[in-house]
Amino acid sequence: MKPAAARSLPGGAVRSLLGTAAAAGALVLGVWAAWPIYRTSWLWVVAVAALVLGTGIAWVRERFRLSPVAVAALALVVFALTVVPVAVPEAMPPRGALGPLRGLLDGLAAVALGWKQLLTLTLPVGVYRTVLVPAYVVFLLSALLVGILARRASRIASFAAAPLLAPVAFGTVFGASQVSAPLHLGVLEIAAPREIGLWLGAAALAAVWVGLVSGEDRRAALRLGRAADGSSRGGGRGARALVGAGIVVVALVAGGAFAPVLDTGARAVPRDRVDPEIVVRERPSPLAAYRGFKRDDALDAPLFTVESSGALPERLRLAVLDTYDGVDFHVGDDAAARFTRFPSGGAISDPERVTVRIGSGYSDIWAPTAPLGSPPVFSGDRSAELADAFYVNRETGAAVAVPGGAGSAAGAAGAADPAVGSAAGSASGSAAGRTAGLAEGDVYSAQMQTAADPGIDSLGDPGAPLFDTEAAPELGAWIERQQQPDSAAGLIELIDRLRQRGYLSHSMSDADGERLWLERLGERYGTQFESSPGGHSLARIEALFEQLNAQQIAAGDGARPEQLVAGVGDDEQFAAAAVLIARALGYEARAVVGVRLSEGDGDRGEAGVDGVPSCTRECTGEHLAAWIEARGDHGEWVPIDVTPQVEQRPERLEQGERLPEFPTEPEERDAREVDPPVGLGEQGESGDSETPAPAASGLWPVLRAVGLSLAALALLAAPLLFLPLAKRLRARRRRAEPVPELRAIGAWEEMLDRAVDFGAAVPAGATRSEIAEALDTAPARWAAAQVDRAVFSPHGIDAGTADQLWRAAEADRAERAAGTGMMTRLRAAYSLRSYGIGAGRRRTPPGGGLSG
Repeated sequence: MKPAAARSLPGGAVRSLLGTAAAAGALVLGVWAAWPIYRTSWLWVVAVAALVLGTGIAWVRERFRLSPVAVAALALVVFALTVVPVAVPEAMPPRGALGPLRGLLDGLAAVALGWKQLLTLTLPVGVYRTVLVPAYVVFLLSALLVGILARRASRIASFAAAPLLAPVAFGTVFGASQVSAPLHLGVLEIAAPREIGLWLGAAALAAVWVGLVSGEDRRAALRLGRAADGSSRGGGRGARALVGAGIVVVALVAGGAFAPVLDTGARAVPRDRVDPEIVVRERPSPLAAYRGFKRDDALDAPLFTVESSGALPERLRLAVLDTYDGVDFHVGDDAAARFTRFPSGGAISDPERVTVRIGSGYSDIWAPTAPLGSPPVFSGDRSAELADAFYVNRETGAAVAVPGGAGSAAGAAGAADPAVGSAAGSASGSAAGRTAGLAEGDVYSAQMQTAADPGIDSLGDPGAPLFDTEAAPELGAWIERQQQPDSAAGLIELIDRLRQRGYLSHSMSDADGERLWLERLGERYGTQFESSPGGHSLARIEALFEQLNAQQIAAGDGARPEQLVAGVGDDEQFAAAAVLIARALGYEARAVVGVRLSEGDGDRGEAGVDGVPSCTRECTGEHLAAWIEARGDHGEWVPIDVTPQVEQRPERLEQGERLPEFPTEPEERDAREVDPPVGLGEQGESGDSETPAPAASGLWPVLRAVGLSLAALALLAAPLLFLPLAKRLRARRRRAEPVPELRAIGAWEEMLDRAVDFGAAVPAGATRSEIAEALDTAPARWAAAQVDRAVFSPHGIDAGTADQLWRAAEADRAERAAGTGMMTRLRAAYSLRSYGIGAGRRRTPPGGGLSG
C-alpha cells in the first residue's frame, strides 16, 4: 500500500511545474503593477526572459546538485550575459561596436545604482538607458527563488510565497504616488481599485501556494488512512472552502468600506522623497547676458545650426525665466527649477525630427529646444557624456546639458543618479563653474513640435494681480493712463503700445565694437543711435516708464503715435517690462530667451521681428531674441513678442510742445563763430564786483582736512579688509543655505578652504575620507562621514546634524590655529589658495602631505 500511495502524491516534477506556474502568475501581476512606470511592451520581454532563465537555473541546480555559491555564480554569469539584450536594449547595435560593452558596464552598475535612478526619473521611463535593470533583477530573482524553493520539502517550499509577492511590491514601491481613480459600485466606493486588485491577486496566489504545499504531508496521511479503512471524509473539504470564501468576501467588504476613510488622496512612496533638482539661479541670467550677443565680435558668431526632416519649429527656446527679484529674471525655486532626466517624451503637435549642431559662438548649459516628443539622440565625441548630462524641466520645457558637472552639482551618488543638484550654495556653485555645458561640435536630434504658436484666444481671462504696482509707480501710472481693460485684448494692446512707443538700442555708446548692429539697422530701417543703459532691474524699468509717462504728458491728449515714442532699450528691458505688465493685469508671465525660426519660403517671413531677424538654418548672435509667455485661465502659455520698433526716433518734448505736423530738416549753412565785440555790454555792468567775497568759515578747513584724512585711511584699509571680508561673506552664504544637505556640503567646503589657507595639501581627486586622512584632524574625519551620508543617503540629514558640521568646521579651524604664531594666522587670513590662486588643493598630487 505504501508505494502506491507514495506514487499518488505530487512528486518533485509536479511541484516544479506548479512552482513555474506560480512564478509566471507572479510575473504577470508584476508587469501589471510596473506598467505605469515603464509603459513599454518590452517589459513583457523582460518578464518572459526572467521566468525562463530563473526556472532554468533552478532546474540546473536540482539536476547537478549545485551548492549555493555555485548557484549564485551561475546566476551572476547568466545575468551578465543577458542584461544587455534584455534590460539595456538601447545599447544593442546599431549603437556601434562599443555599445554592448558600454551597456554591460552600465547594466552591472545599475544593479546597485539603478534603483535611485528609477526613482528620480519622470514617469513613464520606457526603455531609457538602464531603467529596466531593477525590474529584471526583481523578476529574475523571484523566478529563481520560487523555482528553488518549490523543489524543497513542503515546510521550506511554503516560503516561496515571499518571492511571489516581490514583483507586485516592486511596482508599488517604485510607482507614482497617485493612485487609480475610485471605483463606484452603487453606494460603495472602492479607493485605489487597481492597487487593491493587484495585492489581492498577489495575496491569493501566495495563499494558494501555501495551502498547496503546507498541507501536502497531512493530505498524504489522510489518503493513507482512507485507503486503510475504506472510508471517505470529504465533507470537511467543502466546509473549509466555504469558510475561506466567506473570509475573502468579508475582507473585500471591509477594505472597500475603510479604504475611503484611511486614504488621504495619495500614497507616500520613495519617489516623493528622492526628487532631483537642478537649481541654476546662480548662473548669470541669460536675459542679463543678452546684450553680449549684440556686440560686434559676437553678432555674426554662429551659435548653432538647425535642420529638420520637414518643417522647423517657430521658435527654439534657450532659457525660460519665471522669477523676478527686482534685479534680474532667473529660474526660481519651485517647479520651474526642477530639471530631471527625459526618458520619454509626451504628445506634441506636428512632430518633426529636428537636428541642432552647436557652433563656435555658443558655450553654455542651456540647450536650444522646442517642445520635445522624444529624448534627444546625441552624436559626436561627447555623445555618451551628453546623453548622461541632459535634463528637461517638465513645467517650462527648458533643457540643460551639464557634462562633467552633474554628479558634483547634485551631490548625488554616481553617474547613474539623474539628479543635478542645486547651483545655489557654494559647493554646487563651484561645480557649476567647472561645467562647460554644450560646446562647438555637439550635435543632437529629437522629435520637436513644429505647430504654430497658440493665438491670443488661448490666453483666456486673468486672475488676481500677481504684481503690486505700488512697487513700481511709474509702471502703474503708465498702465492706468492707457485705460485698457484687464483682459487678453487689453494685455496685447498694452504690449503693442509699449513696443510702438519704444526704440531699439543695444548699447550705451556707438564706439568701436558696438556699432555693427546699428549700421545694419540703419541701412535697412534708417535707425539712428540712441543711448540705452543695460540691465533690467526695477529701477531700470521704472526709468523706461518714466520716459514714456513724461512724453505722453508733454504731448497731451490727441497726440499722434510718433509723438509718444520715448522709451529706449532692447529685448532685455522690454521683456522684463512686458512680464510686469502681464502680472499686474493678473496673468502668469515669464521671460524667454531664444531664437525665432523661418522656413525661408515666406510662410512666416524671413525678417522675424523688425530689429531682430529670424534665422533659417544658422543662428548667430544677431538672431538671439527675448519674448514673454503669458497664461490665463485657459492654462496654455502664449508667446508674445516684445521687441521695440526701429524706425521712429524719439523726440523729447516739453509739456505743451508739439512736433510739427510736417517736420523739415534745417538747412545748414557755413557760418563762423564770432565773439561779441568787447565793451558793448550794458553800462550798468562792471568787471569788478564791489561786493566782497564772504569770509570762509574757520571750521571748514579743519573738517575738510579730517574728511580727506579719513578717506585716505579708508582707501589704504580697503585692500587689507577686502579678502577677510570676502571669506566671511562666503562662509555666511554657505551657512545660510536652507537645505540641510547643501548646508552640510558648505560646512565641508568651508573646512577644506580654511585648511588649504593654513597650508594643508589636499590630494587631487580624492574621496572625502581620503581627504580627511590627509587633513589628519578628528573633526575632519567625523565631518567626512557625515557629509557622505548627506550626499549618498536617500534620506539625507537633518538640520541639527548640518549645524553640528559647522561647529566641527570651527573646531577644525581652532585646532589648526592652536599653537601657531600671529604671522601664520595672518598668512592664512590673506591666503588666496582657497580661491585656486597659488598652490591650491587641486594642484597637489595624490598622496601629498601637510605642509606647515
